[in-house]
Amino acid sequence: MGFDFEIVYRKGKENMAADSLSRIPNAQLLTMSLSTLDTDLINKIKLTWQQDPSLQSLVQSLMAGQTHSKFTWQQGLLKRKGKLVVGSDATLQQHIIHLFHDTPLGGYSGAVITTKKLTSLFYWKKLRKDIRNYVRNCSTCQRCKPML
Repeated sequence: MGFDFEIVYRKGKENMAADSLSRIPNAQLLTMSLSTLDTDLINKIKLTWQQDPSLQSLVQSLMAGQTHSKFTWQQGLLKRKGKLVVGSDATLQQHIIHLFHDTPLGGYSGAVITTKKLTSLFYWKKLRKDIRNYVRNCSTCQRCKPML
């Protein structure tokens, strides 16, 4: 009682059966996933801009129409090279790392993959170092993963 079938490769444009999620860029897909995790996150990030004097002046200058080589103001969001800027709120930064590492979205995937996911969406000073420290201090990773 065997099956007789043939596997045929089809280019992406020709494959009408492909699901819609496979056609979405990774950064956009992560943004959609993140919005279901913490709906107030964007408001917390905007609040960090108001609390940081340098970011506050940067936002005001960009809103006034001035240009900057690395930063932009798009749809009410401060971005650096296309990534959402997070101010210097260490608690919020740790929370964002937690969302991308400890939740089902992250799956305790280690420092390299967590860094890849976060750097595709966010920017803050010492982001990579913060992720490394977070993963090194993660008790689940310490028990279940090889040493970093």
